Amino acid sequence: MPRPDAAVEAQIAAFTHDVQAALGDRLLSLALYGSVAGDDWVTNRSDVNVAVVVPRVTPDVLEALVPVVARWRGKRFALPLVVDREYLESARDAFPMELDDIRRQHRVLAGADPFAALVVERAALKRQCEHEARGKLLRLRALFLDAAGRPPALEQLMVESLKTFLVVLRHLVRLRGADDAHGYREVLAAGARLLGPLPVMQRLLDHRTGAARLSAAALRAEFGAYLAEVERIVAALDALDA
Repeated sequence: MPRPDAAVEAQIAAFTHDVQAALGDRLLSLALYGSVAGDDWVTNRSDVNVAVVVPRVTPDVLEALVPVVARWRGKRFALPLVVDREYLESARDAFPMELDDIRRQHRVLAGADPFAALVVERAALKRQCEHEARGKLLRLRALFLDAAGRPPALEQLMVESLKTFLVVLRHLVRLRGADDAHGYREVLAAGARLLGPLPVMQRLLDHRTGAARLSAAALRAEFGAYLAEVERIVAALDALDA
């Protein structure tokens, strides 16, 4: 499975040092999450996602992080998630998908691990899944109207939207109790066992990782099939009991 190489790991170590120097004893935890902490890393495409946990998020804490973020933004380090423990506890019903994903796939770089014990409620997870799926489906349809006449733009729309729907599919699979898959390929395989074949999503994932190319001539037809696969995910969420 693809993982960050030695050069990226050296950058992560240097970033960790910078955050520790900037925050001192105000840093409770620094953790990687997302593709950099799992098996979905794509060189020169994936970002390094980090969570910074402090006793309390104050203007002084944010100011201390400003030069660190400025130093690393050009090196594919995403804007950090800066939270305190109280926020993590109170946000479980508002952002269950994000917090559950971090809990299941993270790597502590410094300090304690505040994510391992997080628990999200099934009803909150289902509610956010439905909201995300329906909202992103509406946006996908609207953006197609703008991109349809420009093959490069349509290709970009399909490839960049894939991650969103794979995340929704990941949580649908968990809500159905069918699998505990996390990586995109594992999720896609589990989703296909649950919903039936998802060939366009498979081709888009192969394209995203550089393993395949999409045919410009067939993009409009591919989009129609992709849209149908997304709609099947939304329908399966609708059929779930709370």
